[in-house]
Amino acid sequence: MRKFFGSAILPGVRKLRPQTRDNSASARGHQTVASILEAARDALVEEGYPGLTMRNIARRAGITLGNLSYYYAKRDDLLHDLLEAVIQGYVEDFDRIAENVERSSEERLEDMIRFVIGDLATKETTGFFPALWGLAAHNEVAAREMNYVYGVEREAFARVIEGMRPDLSKKDREILALFISASIEGHTMFIGHGRDRAADGQAIANVATHSFLSLVRSIDAATIRGLTPAAGTSRRSSARKSPGARSAKPAG
Repeated sequence: MRKFFGSAILPGVRKLRPQTRDNSASARGHQTVASILEAARDALVEEGYPGLTMRNIARRAGITLGNLSYYYAKRDDLLHDLLEAVIQGYVEDFDRIAENVERSSEERLEDMIRFVIGDLATKETTGFFPALWGLAAHNEVAAREMNYVYGVEREAFARVIEGMRPDLSKKDREILALFISASIEGHTMFIGHGRDRAADGQAIANVATHSFLSLVRSIDAATIRGLTPAAGTSRRSSARKSPGARSAKPAG
């Protein structure tokens, strides 16, 4: 993760991409908006979504509540800009990986997997995104923004998968991307920053890389759509249909 050192910024977190509002055209206004978004990000990381109140954000940003309201009259508008500022940095990283022509398609998929799992270990990701999940359960705007954020990640995975499996349909590649993304993100609570199994992050990345590469290489459209019996199912079915000597009548 890139580091940005400055006041009120958590060490080692991703620098937020600048956001411009209609009333922040001046240099001072631009800086105030940046300070507000940094304060909101830090509140989510350190306190969870209960800390994302306008009063708390104003206090963290070192401004009055009235000044905050001048730039962001609604918390939903602030949340939208915050997520835009966060996701733009990820878009740049995803594009860098997905469009790296010096790496094969399989190597790019491995790079994506290891990047996303490595990102789980940062304090920002461990605090920010689970807080967003909680907020999304009660806030329609947060839910919409969360879907957008993870949609960006899934789209990047689908692009890389297309390089490996151009024979699959767009829908099938999207299903694989959803499965991989959701499987990785679910590890946040276990191997994230400060979690009990954080030390196992590298091993998890190794297992995930092996598993997901094997999956993408071998799966076919019929399996994705449920048209092919799962491994072992046909054998068990055959065993039930062909009991052999057990059901045969005694000779003679």
